[in-house]
Amino acid sequence: MARERAQPLSASLELTYRCNWRCVFCYNPRHHDRRGLSGEEWLSVLDDLRVLGTLYVTLTGGEALTHPEFLRIARGVRERSFALRILTNGSLITEALADEIQVLRPMGVELSLHGAKPETHDRTTGTPGSFDAMLRGLDRLLARGVSIVLKTPLTRLNETEMEGMQAIAEGRGVPWRVDSVLSPRDDGDMSPLAYRASPEGVERMFRALRAAGQLPHEERVAGGTNCGLGRTTLAVDPEGDVFPCLQWRKTPLGNVRRTPLRELWTGSSERLEAAQVARAANDRMVEAGGALATFPFCPALALQRTGDPLRPDDDHREHAETAARIRLAPA
Repeated sequence: MARERAQPLSASLELTYRCNWRCVFCYNPRHHDRRGLSGEEWLSVLDDLRVLGTLYVTLTGGEALTHPEFLRIARGVRERSFALRILTNGSLITEALADEIQVLRPMGVELSLHGAKPETHDRTTGTPGSFDAMLRGLDRLLARGVSIVLKTPLTRLNETEMEGMQAIAEGRGVPWRVDSVLSPRDDGDMSPLAYRASPEGVERMFRALRAAGQLPHEERVAGGTNCGLGRTTLAVDPEGDVFPCLQWRKTPLGNVRRTPLRELWTGSSERLEAAQVARAANDRMVEAGGALATFPFCPALALQRTGDPLRPDDDHREHAETAARIRLAPA
């Protein structure tokens, strides 16, 4: 199995911290690069990912499209036969760029929807006109047959508009995913958590997910692995630091400017430590029993929120209990 071989099947490449939006709950601590990787350096990262056996590459940010060599890097992904995902806010997708993305044949382009109304979306992004700009980009891609997913971080700003956001997705025939988890900023700033959805909003979300057959659920057994942390996932930040997943920012494995990625992955004690955490987290949830044993758990998020990757915070416990109650309720 890939987990046993520590084969990083999925890699998230944060091309840049730059972004043309200012989302109120953004986990990025800044919106500029001190010394971002060049296109040539990212292509070297892709070469090492081929050696490591990676299958899926996600290009993200910041806003990935603001990297001056985005298309060169994206073409490099496809030329090396990786499956490509693009995470973008969609607002920078012109007719010409939509043509280029169509040629890339991405596995999916994921765009963020922050409200059913322009005022809600634009308040969340801190950018007037962002709602309309995102929909224009979305429709340009759809006109070219590009596979799209709309994603919504549920917040106290948009929790009353779930039905409207779902209607936007259904009206365009694209999947819609909603998640109530917000992350602290990567520098430890907890202020994004002030925008967490209310318990009532979370409950409505889980009820909607149950109706769609998407209620989160895990089947854990002792000795298993909680997630791909340190085994099947890796992330590279805009300046070349490597982490064992996108959210795990405890200690980088190293930097690709000093050491090739393939060496960092195979020779890093930090990666092995993270992989051990994934096993310990699984067993901790099994031992906890009840709702925690059957609900997805993120050690990286727990580390950010509590300082302990094995300790769920109150929000996680409440969400797990709400999901379990809704799962067991009569239809």
